[in-house]
Amino acid sequence: MKTIAAVFLIALPTLCLAQKQGAVWCFGDSALINFADTANISTATSFVKSRGSCASICDSVGDLITYTFYDNDVYTNGGPPFQGGEIFNKQNSMLKNGDSIVMGLWYHEVVIINNPSDISKYYVFSIGVTGNYGLYYSIVDMNANGGQGEVTQKNTMLQNFKMVDCLTAIKHGNGRDWWIIFRKSDFPGGNNSDYYEYLISPNGLSNAIVQNVGSINSTNAASISFNSDGSKFVFKLQRNVGNL
Repeated sequence: MKTIAAVFLIALPTLCLAQKQGAVWCFGDSALINFADTANISTATSFVKSRGSCASICDSVGDLITYTFYDNDVYTNGGPPFQGGEIFNKQNSMLKNGDSIVMGLWYHEVVIINNPSDISKYYVFSIGVTGNYGLYYSIVDMNANGGQGEVTQKNTMLQNFKMVDCLTAIKHGNGRDWWIIFRKSDFPGGNNSDYYEYLISPNGLSNAIVQNVGSINSTNAASISFNSDGSKFVFKLQRNVGNL
């Protein structure tokens, strides 16, 4: 492992995470852990069955709203390769049109954020690392389908090049908007220091901002983590992972 620390150059004066939106974790083989009350952490079951990417989001008091993951059974049973993501509600029911989301077997391919202008709607961003290369997003409306939730827009492509497995999101310093951040991959054989950022605001998605920050990258497996105030981040890469 190699860790690269750098100052992030876009405007992120504070890391204003919404209260308890990350309180419930759905992951692994049907696991669910609820951290909404840290003095009384609880467990339950989810419909997740994945060794790879997964994400969940709660409301401001820590109640689970929706979660998504790469379904191993879809891959095993011959479903569409690298398009096996599924989106569920808190009742563990798949949302209407919530199948076939671009996603693969890896680990940092998907994030969920709320729409800054509509508390009932959510963006699900995903990347194609090993196939269906690029950045995609889907829109979830939790008020649709009788309140059970529906994917009203699916797999809209924003970019079509290879990605590093390091998709992440961070709250803008204004406490309302979001940044989606990822890296381009030229693996195998290439090198670049390109970070791509999209701003999500009440006006929708901005055009991509491209920044050259820190050391060059020649892998396609990594992760990005921010410090508590959002002023710095760490890019941790995994070398010699083979050609994904």
